[in-house]
Amino acid sequence: MTTIIGWVVSSVVVAILGSVFAIVIGSMNKMVVRDHKGGIDFTKSNIYFYWSRWDTIITISAVYTFLCITGLLVFLLRGDNINSPIIQFFIHQTVIFSMITFIWFITKLAYVYKGIKERWSDELQ
Repeated sequence: MTTIIGWVVSSVVVAILGSVFAIVIGSMNKMVVRDHKGGIDFTKSNIYFYWSRWDTIITISAVYTFLCITGLLVFLLRGDNINSPIIQFFIHQTVIFSMITFIWFITKLAYVYKGIKERWSDELQ
């Protein structure tokens, strides 16, 4: 039982932090202008072209991932192994938050590039 405590605690932390981050990012939907088909109208939505809460959350998530990697390194250098709940916690946090950060970053870039293409398509050709 003691060998899975780190994973369980880490899963709870991921659920809480992930939910808070998703709510903060999701609350920006009221600033997005939609067209008649329900898609994003990038000519009227400026939210993707300046620093927003989404960028702040991505930065916080990246810093948290870096701190988890640093904590993992410290405890591994101290001599702990995979049976340690602290090592399990840091491994799980590092894997999950690095994936979340990467996916959010790529999604943000995709929206920005799509917005640039739709907004200034005549200048790009």
